[in-house]
Amino acid sequence: MYVNIRRMSPTKHISPVDLIIDLFGGVRKLARCIGRDPAAVSRWKRLGVVPTSVQKKILETAWDQGIEISAHEMIFGRDISWSN
Repeated sequence: MYVNIRRMSPTKHISPVDLIIDLFGGVRKLARCIGRDPAAVSRWKRLGVVPTSVQKKILETAWDQGIEISAHEMIFGRDISWSN
C-alpha cells in the first residue's frame, strides 16, 4: 500500500500584535497613528494581545491608510506561507 503525501508549503503564524506593528512600520509609527504612547504598544507586544479598547481605532486607521487587515486577524493573527 502506497500513501501519496502531498508536499505542503510551510506556514508561519504571526501574532496579532506583531502583525499590526509590522503593517504600520514599527512600534513608534503605530503609536503615532493611533495617538498612543510607544511604551503602551510595546507592552501589548509583551502581553501578546491588542487591547479591545483600541482594536476599532487600529482597524479604522489601517483601512484609511490602505493597510489590509481584518477584524479576525486583529484577534487571531495571520498564517503566512513561506518557502526556502
